[in-house]
Amino acid sequence: MKLSLIQVGKTDEKYLAEGLSVFYSRIRKMIPLEVITIKALKESGSKPESVLKKEEANEIASRFRQGDFIILLDEKGDQMTSRDFASFLQKIMNSGPRRIVFVIGGAWGLSDLLENSAERMLSLSSMTFSHQLVRLLFAEQLYRALTILRGIPYHHD
Repeated sequence: MKLSLIQVGKTDEKYLAEGLSVFYSRIRKMIPLEVITIKALKESGSKPESVLKKEEANEIASRFRQGDFIILLDEKGDQMTSRDFASFLQKIMNSGPRRIVFVIGGAWGLSDLLENSAERMLSLSSMTFSHQLVRLLFAEQLYRALTILRGIPYHHD
């Protein structure tokens, strides 16, 4: 079992990159984790946002493999408590996919192409966050879920 995180664009803010480094290191002590960064497409004026969004989606989808369980992080997705997310993650792991893939889109969000190929959409909040901040929030929640599943005292109800 492997976890993959596909994200669009690099993390520019130093404080976010440092936080991600901490949580990715903690996660990797429990389960294999790969982080795949897709180059963000720049708004050039010659292509509409919808075309750029579709091009990003095609690049993301090219990284999917047969048998992946794909989960999109999007504000339109389902919200869960940390314990519910841990339980959800355990059920997926028990079902046997080789890889669970979490996708965090770029500044314009995710296209319908990706929504149609995903098994589930999750939302961290009904509030809107920058895609770079979502990376850190999600990394912490992923770490929290894994500690819940392993009985490590990190989460307190």
